[in-house]
Amino acid sequence: MSYESLPVAALALAPPLLAISLAMYTRQVLVSLFAGVWIGALMIADWNPIAATALSMDWIVEVVRSPFDTKFLILIMFMGAGAAFIYKSGGIIALQNWIGHRVNTARDSQILTWLIGIFIFFDSYTSTIVTGNATRELSEENNTSREMHAYVLDSTTSPVTTFGPVSNWIGYQVSMIIVGFEAAQFTAEEVGITAFGLFLQSIPWNIYCFLAFFMVGFISITQRFYGPMLDAEWRSRAEKKTHRDDATPLSDITTDVGEPSEKNPTLINFFAPILTLLIVGIVSMWWLGGGHQPGVDVATAFQETDVALGLLYGSFAFMAVGMLGAVGFGTMDLEEASDTVINGFKTMMIAAAIIVLAWSIGHAAEQVGTAEYIVDMMVNSGVPGSFLPLIIFVAAMFIAFTTGTSWGTMAILTPLAIPLGYELVGLSILPVLMGVLFGGAIWGDHVSPISDTTVMSSIFAGSDHIDHVNTQVPFAMTAAGVTVIALLLYAVGLTSVMVLLPLSVVLTAIVIIALNKFDARRKNLPEIMPTAEAIDNGKVNVEGIENGERSAATRGNGTYDYLASIPLTAVGIVAAYLCLVFAFVTFGF
Repeated sequence: MSYESLPVAALALAPPLLAISLAMYTRQVLVSLFAGVWIGALMIADWNPIAATALSMDWIVEVVRSPFDTKFLILIMFMGAGAAFIYKSGGIIALQNWIGHRVNTARDSQILTWLIGIFIFFDSYTSTIVTGNATRELSEENNTSREMHAYVLDSTTSPVTTFGPVSNWIGYQVSMIIVGFEAAQFTAEEVGITAFGLFLQSIPWNIYCFLAFFMVGFISITQRFYGPMLDAEWRSRAEKKTHRDDATPLSDITTDVGEPSEKNPTLINFFAPILTLLIVGIVSMWWLGGGHQPGVDVATAFQETDVALGLLYGSFAFMAVGMLGAVGFGTMDLEEASDTVINGFKTMMIAAAIIVLAWSIGHAAEQVGTAEYIVDMMVNSGVPGSFLPLIIFVAAMFIAFTTGTSWGTMAILTPLAIPLGYELVGLSILPVLMGVLFGGAIWGDHVSPISDTTVMSSIFAGSDHIDHVNTQVPFAMTAAGVTVIALLLYAVGLTSVMVLLPLSVVLTAIVIIALNKFDARRKNLPEIMPTAEAIDNGKVNVEGIENGERSAATRGNGTYDYLASIPLTAVGIVAAYLCLVFAFVTFGF
C-alpha cells in the first residue's frame, strides 16, 4: 500500500509516531509498540478494528518467521544464558578482584566502557553485549547511573562498527552502495570507482558518528553532563541510586539469575566465554561469506555473510563455554548449570518482546508507506544540489527515528541518494551523501525507543529503557546539530572535509561546555560532577546544593587528574584507533 491511498498522506507517519509518543509519555513500551502496530493495521484493514487486530497478529507472526529475525531471537537467548554463566560462576567477581582497585570512580568505569567498546568493532550487537557484561558491575559499584552506562554502550558501538576496519556493518553498507549503482544505471568501471572505494571515501563525511563517538569520551573524561543525564548522575553519586526509584530495568541479572558463586571465582570464566564469542563469531561470519574460498578477500566475505547465523554460532559457543567453565571449575553442579541456562533465557524475555514489536512497527510503517512519504517530501523540496547532503541527512534521521532501523533506512535511501546526487551534481558528491546518510541512519538508531540497538543497550546496561532514551537524546541532538551546521557550511561553499571535521569536533566541545554550564547553573548542581567518595567525605555540601545555595554548587565541582593513567591510556588508544581508520580510508586495508 502507498501513502497516496490514505485519506490524508500524513497518516503514513501515525504508526511509528504513535508508538514513540505513547512510549515516552506512558513509559509502557510494550503497550505503546502494539498500539503503533494496531493503528497501522487499522488503516490497511479499512478502519475495521476486528480485522486490524487479526492483521496485527499476522504481522507479528510474519516478522518472527523471517529467517534473520528468528536467528536473532535465538541468539539473544543464548547471549542471555552466556551472560548468566559469566555472572553466576563468579567471573564478574574475579574481574573485580583483578581490575577493581584500578577503577575507583564513575569516571574510570565510563572511560573503561568506552575503551572496551572500541576494541570490539566487528559487530554492534556483540560489542554491546560483551562491553555491557564486562563493565556493568564495576559501573554499578562506582556509582555510574544506568542511564550513563547505556549511553556509553549505545553511542560507542554503532559508530565504531560503522568505521571498521572490518565489520558486518561495512559489508552491508557496501552492498547498499552496489544497489545504488544499479539504481543509477552505471557500473564501477564507468565512473572509475568501486562500491568499496566509495565507502572508504565516505568515512570522513560520516560526521555525526565521529562526533557521537568523540562526545562519549569527552563527557566521560571531563564529567560535564547536561540535560536529564546531569540529574541521573547527581542522583547516582549523591543518593547512591543508579536507577530512578520507580524505574523498570529491561534486565536485572541478580534478580533473574541469583547471587554469583564465590566457590572458585576465576578470570577464565570471564574471559573464555567472551573470547569464544568473538573468535567463533568473526570466523563464522568470515566463513559464511566465503572467506575460505580462493579470491575472496575479507571485505567481500563480510559483505556477503549471513550476519545473524554467524552470531548465532558465536552466541551458542558463548553459552556452551560458560557452562563448561562453570561446571569444570566446580562453581556449580550440572543441575545448577541447567537452571542457569533457563534463568539466562528469562533475562531476555522482555527484551525479546520489545524487539519483536519493534520489528512489527517497522513492518507496519512499510505497509502504510511511511518511508516513501518522508522521502517524497524531502526529495521534492526543490532546493539546490549543494543542499542535498543536508536533505539526505535529515531524511535519514527521520526515517530511522520513525522506523527504528538504521539498516532499513540505508536500504530505503541509498538507491535514491546515489542516482539523485549523480544527476544533480555529479560523482564528487556521492561520498558526501553516503557519509551523511549512514550517520543520519545511526542518529535515528540512537534516539528511537523502537530501535533494536537502543533496546540492547538498555538490556546490557540494566537501564530503564525510556530513561536511556530520554537521557541520550540531548547528547545525540548535540552531535546532530553540529553536523547540520557543518552541512550548511558545505552548502555555502566550504567543501573540504579536512576542515569541516576538525571544526565540528571543536564546536562540539564548545557546545558541550556551554550547555553543561547553563544546565548546571539552572539546576544548581556542580558543573563537573564530583565523585561519590568526595560527596561521602563531606567535600561537597549536598544539603546546601539542595537548599539552592549557588556557592555550594560551585564549590562542589569535582576535581580530576587528566594526566592519570586511565584517561591518558584512553586518549592514546583512541588516537591509535583513529589513525587505523584513516589509514584504512587512505590505503584501503
